[in-house]
Amino acid sequence: MEPLLPDEDSPLELFETMRKLAKSHDIVERLRTLWFAAEFGERLEWCSDAQIGDLLSKVQERMSLFSPEYSVCEYAKRRLQRSSSKINKIFGG
Repeated sequence: MEPLLPDEDSPLELFETMRKLAKSHDIVERLRTLWFAAEFGERLEWCSDAQIGDLLSKVQERMSLFSPEYSVCEYAKRRLQRSSSKINKIFGG
């Protein structure tokens, strides 16, 4: 069976693909998002903190600046970016 997600796509590209599928008027494509989401979740396990931070930025695009959800995403994003920055300094990346 062919995997639903191409291995070469970045997490951000996969995220955008999921958004497009979810907006589809075709019920079969919309249902495909369920399978896609399961594989995408597995792919997220391999993402760096910086990549997860980038994804949180995409999530924030659809939130109101004044919502509590936006604040939580912003905090998490900054925390992940700090974590990633510290690791890069330690390992010279």
